[in-house]
Amino acid sequence: MANKSRLLIAAIFILGFLSGCSTEQHMKDITQISCTSDSGAILPELQWHEEYVISNGVVTFSRNGKVAETQINAGTWQIALDGQQTAELFKQLEAVDIAAIQRVEPQDAPDGGGSASYAVVYAGGKTFNLYFDAGVVYTNSEPMLESIHHFIQNLVLPEEAANRYNLPKP
Repeated sequence: MANKSRLLIAAIFILGFLSGCSTEQHMKDITQISCTSDSGAILPELQWHEEYVISNGVVTFSRNGKVAETQINAGTWQIALDGQQTAELFKQLEAVDIAAIQRVEPQDAPDGGGSASYAVVYAGGKTFNLYFDAGVVYTNSEPMLESIHHFIQNLVLPEEAANRYNLPKP
């Protein structure tokens, strides 16, 4: 009887270990990254929302205003890339220990700041999100954010998307 219980316990342990490995693997296969940003307290016609959606070999960039009378250069643009470029970013982010990233709320949130968010989508359907409201920081997020920011800063936007505002000419 003792051998059967040891065998049962060993089988449960092995199955638990194997299922744990499977879950970890799903959190390593990134399929998409979404980055959004919103303006802070400025004139309503100058307020904007921008989003980059990074997937294998393509980036979709969209921008819009927040009111009907906006002066924002609104639109959606596709940026085709070599799949290796996005694969390298995904590989860098898969190496980040997301369990170590912790949100830190400010004691007194500043007025009027903009906001940003990041969503990393994994093949298993899980998503890891960072929401940066005014004054919020995340400890240990630098490796993730630096990789994403570097990738976005090196994108070449289409000429018609380069300017954020459609300001009247003097």
